[in-house]
Amino acid sequence: MRLKLLFLILFFCCSLYIGAQVSDSIRTQQLSEIEVSAHSKPSTTLSTTPLQVMDSEELLKQGIQSVSDAVRRFNGIVLKDYGGIGGLKTVSIRGMGAEHTAISYDGVVVGNVQSGQVDIGRFALDNISVISLNIGQADDILQTARARASGGVLNLQTSFPELTNKNYKGHARVTGGSFGLFNPMLDYAQKINKNHSVSVNGSWQRADGNYPFTQKDDKIFTERKRENSDVDIFRTEINLYSNLEKAGTLKTKIYYFDSERGLPGAVVKGNIYSKERLWDKNFFAQIAYEKYLGRKFKLRSQAKYDYVYTRYEDDQSSGKTKDKYREQEVYLSNVLSYSLNDIVSFSFAEDLFYNKLKNEYVYKSSATGDNLPYPERYNSLSALTFQYKSKYITVSSSLLATYISEKVKNNKNDNSYKKLSPAISLSYQPFSTTNLRLRTSYKQVYRVPTFTELYYSSIEKKLNPESAKQYNLGLTWVGSISNSPIDYISFSADGYINKVDDKIVIIPKTYLATTMNIGNADIKGIDVRVATNARINKEMSLQLVVSYSFIEALDVTSKDSERYKNQLPYTPKHSGAATLSFNNPWVDLSYSVVITAKRYSMPINEKATRVDGYSDHSISLFRQFKIKNMETYLQGNILNMWNKRYDIIANYPMPGRSFKISAGVKF
Repeated sequence: MRLKLLFLILFFCCSLYIGAQVSDSIRTQQLSEIEVSAHSKPSTTLSTTPLQVMDSEELLKQGIQSVSDAVRRFNGIVLKDYGGIGGLKTVSIRGMGAEHTAISYDGVVVGNVQSGQVDIGRFALDNISVISLNIGQADDILQTARARASGGVLNLQTSFPELTNKNYKGHARVTGGSFGLFNPMLDYAQKINKNHSVSVNGSWQRADGNYPFTQKDDKIFTERKRENSDVDIFRTEINLYSNLEKAGTLKTKIYYFDSERGLPGAVVKGNIYSKERLWDKNFFAQIAYEKYLGRKFKLRSQAKYDYVYTRYEDDQSSGKTKDKYREQEVYLSNVLSYSLNDIVSFSFAEDLFYNKLKNEYVYKSSATGDNLPYPERYNSLSALTFQYKSKYITVSSSLLATYISEKVKNNKNDNSYKKLSPAISLSYQPFSTTNLRLRTSYKQVYRVPTFTELYYSSIEKKLNPESAKQYNLGLTWVGSISNSPIDYISFSADGYINKVDDKIVIIPKTYLATTMNIGNADIKGIDVRVATNARINKEMSLQLVVSYSFIEALDVTSKDSERYKNQLPYTPKHSGAATLSFNNPWVDLSYSVVITAKRYSMPINEKATRVDGYSDHSISLFRQFKIKNMETYLQGNILNMWNKRYDIIANYPMPGRSFKISAGVKF
């Protein structure tokens, strides 16, 4: 009854998100700032908070073939990769943890109330047009309240089919590579009539994943092969685009993901083989509606139903473990914006969503389903936003109200959470003659414990939500050099402080993990990025992108603790990436390197918990040509070309040197 009432209230509230973004336009003599449509690449220099963007052209030129490979080149990111072809891949922003990072797919946040961590490995680049990472508060006044509730948002925007010259378009590709990789893909779009079009995208990926690695036992090094690392993944989605003319626009998406994979497990002394298996099925349907209400108001509404099925099995000598989880979410969102004039605007966002988790659990052939909690959660997020945007100054501020209630089977003490979270950001251009901008921001973030943290682990005492404060101070500059081959130079530098209170951690134990609040963490860091493009002649150019991050993330809970002022687990102090691309009429060439310093796998920093740093070098070759009226291409990638053996997560070895070859046609 409460759920129905909440949903009825939503339709009397107001509405949602897409908002015009801005893009940099660079000329040889003078730079100008122009606003473009929401489907264009957003501006990284005009943003009041750190924003990093890669569009499909950059992804192609740099030879990037996965979402995780693109994300690891962003500043301020810690990518956790459990190795293998299908290993879990999660994103943590500036040491705050993956639970503070929202993953948005075509404007709708992907939910995972069970663990709070979204595996970005499930998303393919096949139909992605833009990948962007916004840290802190976004400038989009029509952003959903759920996205505003996170410490940062990784946005994945799919392509929109432009069917102007013909009624259809298609793209077929086949990729093969090391360790039994086979990955065919088909993307097809068809115009139905002048107001409606449909697109279908599907791909299948399989691999054995039996790559070699080096096992170290004491001082003995043994060459072995990773086992139980196979994957079999099918993914498809259907999109319907409707132009309702005066009634607005409507986009409908249906998505299905089905995978089976082996979980190779940690490589430890005396145990290199795992029998863990994981099956995932995910279906969701979402719609997004957008309409201008007169000249002053704009409405966007979204609705989504999401169903996730997870099955886990582990056949051990002591018995067999079986887990089955079924997670459901119903999500509704509205944002209504009002423009007082060309400079001042307001918006109100209301998001309501309901989560439910059921599971079956068998351990060592003993069923324990009667005592399972079957939690349900009702969420209400409301955001009031103000924005002032002139030629030289942009100010954005918001106030987010969080109300969450939940109930658990056979539990009379149901939990509820309430919180007001403010945010403000500012960008200022001090000189009219140069595109130098200063920016600063502040944001409060409130994270409620996940279902796993609350109900599927042992809790020594009441678990409090995490509270975080984000401070950022930085500058951006973009320019060009007259009478030189350099088209542009862009530079950004940001210093930040994050303070996390009541940080939630899960401590593994023999039978049941323990969840607790460990206290406080102080996080300080610097992110720097430089990009430039130089023309050699009309047909050849060089592009260079370099990024560097420094982060000090310390546990400051208690001076008496052994872990006091120790670096938080899996947070390297130094990391960076560089990509050099050479575009020419023959074969485009891209060389990239990702460097990460040492980390520690546990809260106490000592030799036994140290994970060595690494550098990963890759090279990509790309050749495009025409056969009749069809565009065809060949692409080759050599990954980890120096065959460096390293771990991102302790005892989960990454693949050494490998290759991929792709052949595709666009028609």
